[in-house]
Amino acid sequence: MRNLKKDLEIYKGVTQGKWSISTRDNNSHYIEHSIFSDDDQGTPIATDMYKRDADFLIAAHEGFAEVIERAIAAEAEVEKLRKQRTEDIELMEETVEAQKLALATIIKLRKALALAHSMILGGEQHTEQSRQVIEGALGLR
Repeated sequence: MRNLKKDLEIYKGVTQGKWSISTRDNNSHYIEHSIFSDDDQGTPIATDMYKRDADFLIAAHEGFAEVIERAIAAEAEVEKLRKQRTEDIELMEETVEAQKLALATIIKLRKALALAHSMILGGEQHTEQSRQVIEGALGLR
């Protein structure tokens, strides 16, 4: 995988400003295309190439920084989303565990309620033994 920050630093080191194509017909079967900066000195960037190559170099020069900066931002966003996903999964796992504990408590409460109900309907007196049975069903003992 490319090091985009390094690529951006390399780009920042090239001749800045607008670039232009210069075309020269040297009376042969070949037309020479060159790229120059539009600064006061007309600094040559590249010479003697096909027009399609010159067009590409100018387009790349104009758009490269934005493309790299957007790619760096996209990579940062992907990393942020991965971290958030991991946190969400951990939270879901904790929620599932809490739900399991809540369900186990509900089951114990239902058993204790059913036991207490049957004791009341059965006319049994609330003795220390029945209190202990209910507490055991609730998990309090």
